[in-house]
Amino acid sequence: MLHKSLLCGFDVVLLIEPNNISSRYPWLNRIPYDYLRKHNKKIYLSGAGISAHLFDYWYNSEEKYKSYMEGYLVGKTKCQYRNNKKLLQWEDELLKMVDGYIPIWYEYYMPFKDYKTCRNIVRIPVNPTIFDYKANIVKDKIVFYHGSRSECKGTRYIKAAFEKMQKHYGDKGEFICACMLPFNEYMKLVERTNVIVDDANSYSVAMNGFFSMLKGKLIMGGAEPVANEMYGYESNPIFNICPNVDQICETMIDIINRKDEIETIGLRGRQFVEKYHNYIDIAQQYIDIFEADLNKQENEIK
Repeated sequence: MLHKSLLCGFDVVLLIEPNNISSRYPWLNRIPYDYLRKHNKKIYLSGAGISAHLFDYWYNSEEKYKSYMEGYLVGKTKCQYRNNKKLLQWEDELLKMVDGYIPIWYEYYMPFKDYKTCRNIVRIPVNPTIFDYKANIVKDKIVFYHGSRSECKGTRYIKAAFEKMQKHYGDKGEFICACMLPFNEYMKLVERTNVIVDDANSYSVAMNGFFSMLKGKLIMGGAEPVANEMYGYESNPIFNICPNVDQICETMIDIINRKDEIETIGLRGRQFVEKYHNYIDIAQQYIDIFEADLNKQENEIK
């Protein structure tokens, strides 16, 4: 707070992290938030990333994203978000304090949907000019690639599916599961990949998937109908997968059987990101929310 004079007089403050000072001592977070709220007109919290409420909601559910939370715990001796009553209490206070909580994902909407400050989802913004499109041409075999080693993304299911597919469809596909590659090697691999297998545990696809779609790659990942509807997608070219080896295999077989459509689907993926996630359009949605709230506040004062 040494430069607190720089944090005053704004129409809008948009914050990303509910515990930007300390997750060990949640009460410390109240100090900057109280200051920001007192010295600015409106304060919002972006719904992105893991928090105690989000972890608690999904870990105790029986829905798909539960597997992500279970994977998050793998290898951890302690999780700061699990059964943390102090963090839960602080986040509850914060959600009631801000003028709006704006989720970017279905996964970040559901745990907070009953709060009055929770707004509709504003989709993830992507700059479509940062990657050039290249026609997704299949050569001898369709190349499938999974580059994560995180159990959050269901790597064990994907790896098992790759092994099964290699045994039965090795003549039609190449199934590569490799992570922590040197950057140049990684980029060469992505360049010759036809299908990126991203995440088996989510309802939605995030930045890695969108970037790959801009390049013309097919994506296997989160594309659950309930999330698609909430995002306002008329159609979604992403191939939805679940934490189930047989379902992942069936999806890859479907792609193999549609080999002649891969280039067309890849182009459709590029167009999808440009239509639904263009950063300029998304920025305008935030501006519309802020302006509507500010105008409402001014009218109430009058």
